[in-house]
Amino acid sequence: MAPANAKMFRLSLIEREDGFTLNEILVSIALIAIGVLGFSVNTIGVIQGNQISGNVTVATSLAQDKLEQLKVLGTALPTCPTATTAGCFDGPLNSQGAPASPGNIYNCSWVITPNTPATELSRIVVTVSWRDYLSRQVELSTLVYTG
Repeated sequence: MAPANAKMFRLSLIEREDGFTLNEILVSIALIAIGVLGFSVNTIGVIQGNQISGNVTVATSLAQDKLEQLKVLGTALPTCPTATTAGCFDGPLNSQGAPASPGNIYNCSWVITPNTPATELSRIVVTVSWRDYLSRQVELSTLVYTG
């Protein structure tokens, strides 16, 4: 292109009064809305995942605390009130392990099986259960020498 033609071409681009059509604007708005909607759906999933992760962390901490309390007792491990109960029960609990007010979601139970798997060993299984939108539980177990 000759220099004079290039100058005319640039001037014609500056002087043009073309704009976007209504259809182009609507399509671009729709694409932006779809992108924003995708991010919001992803954000909801991340928030739910964080809540579930937090509940698992609290439940694991409560179970570990109860397991440590029972391990310290050693030979004086408690027994459940009656032979018909499947285990002992603490609950409902709040996230600090204190007796809870209505609305707290954690329940802690444990089972102590003496002489299992061998004589003078007791197996302790602590289960912390809760319900968010599904029923969930964390179970920890250990062996304690009771001889």
